[in-house]
Amino acid sequence: MRSRLRVLHVDDDPETLTLVQMILDGEPDVEVVSCSGATEALHVATTTSIDLLLLDVMMPGIDGPALLAELRTRPGLGHLPALFVTAKAHPRDLEALAQTSASGIIRKPFEASVLIAAVRRSMAPTAL
Repeated sequence: MRSRLRVLHVDDDPETLTLVQMILDGEPDVEVVSCSGATEALHVATTTSIDLLLLDVMMPGIDGPALLAELRTRPGLGHLPALFVTAKAHPRDLEALAQTSASGIIRKPFEASVLIAAVRRSMAPTAL
């Protein structure tokens, strides 16, 4: 068993990728694997051991909810906790995301403490 939680972060915005990396790099028991799109994320998720998915909602091509649905069909990935990160704050949008298999939603812009707390809450007791 690894001593660090491996988070797969997928976002098409390079600034958000960097921000999340910087925030979570400060957590000694968290390792971030960053991807800039769904195609790359599908490859990484099926070839690397991942403990938590952190998915942007609005991405070109395959969006976050479609990516999560696809990941759920892959062997060994159906159980992973997933958090959506989104700037879409309309109640209708948030309600639709809540109907997915994600375990939570982080609204952009977010504070570092909010991101860290959400990641910690989503960690499975056996992940570390």
